[in-house]
Amino acid sequence: MNKIITTLATTLTISLTFNTTVQARIINSISPPSGTGQGDVFCPQVQTSVDTPFPNNSGNQINNFPGLSCTPKTFREIAPIDTQLFVEPSGGITEYLLRETVVNSTESIWDGFNMAIGFQSDDALGGDNFASPAVILVPAGFAIPTFNNVQPTSSKFAQVNPDGSFNLNWSGGTVAPGESVDFTFSLDIPDDLEGNNFYDSFTIRQLPIASNLNENQTVPEPSLIFGLLSLLGFGFANKQKL
Repeated sequence: MNKIITTLATTLTISLTFNTTVQARIINSISPPSGTGQGDVFCPQVQTSVDTPFPNNSGNQINNFPGLSCTPKTFREIAPIDTQLFVEPSGGITEYLLRETVVNSTESIWDGFNMAIGFQSDDALGGDNFASPAVILVPAGFAIPTFNNVQPTSSKFAQVNPDGSFNLNWSGGTVAPGESVDFTFSLDIPDDLEGNNFYDSFTIRQLPIASNLNENQTVPEPSLIFGLLSLLGFGFANKQKL
């Protein structure tokens, strides 16, 4: 057996695969958004297929992100909304330009907005189920999605500060209750290095900022971090047995 994949339906989004083929990825589908930022709204469980006309290249677009379910994305609470994207091998780095509209249905004026790339596990560990790649210490030899260096844009925020490769922090504007804001941003979906296939999906977390009250919500609880590290350790231990 030369391949180990740990996948729990659509909630466990970290996979460990070991083979001799260098794998890249394209996005093939997007799950409905979820999270406490939506309030009591339940999104229809309809997957959105993604067309990639230029695999292993730039020029691919995902308009009206996240897709068929709960679009435009509407925040009813100052809390995160997560959107999971599923990927499949393709053979090179594939770039996507995403466009989306976000609606402020909260009672607060937003003075910032955060986007983050990360991975999820199920809630059995307790607490938040999202962790940044920087937090879970992705091992050397693995390549994962990043925000591309193409300049992101916003219809409401004048400034964007990329915090490494996995965070976009918007500021320099406001979004009042009842208003919407448009964003564009780019993703790179890369090759893995050394023949490793680390994941079969990833998550984009989005969080409005109101007077800096909820910035700490992007940080996962320790139970999740330890759980994810345990998953990594399990994968490496099994690799040694093969």
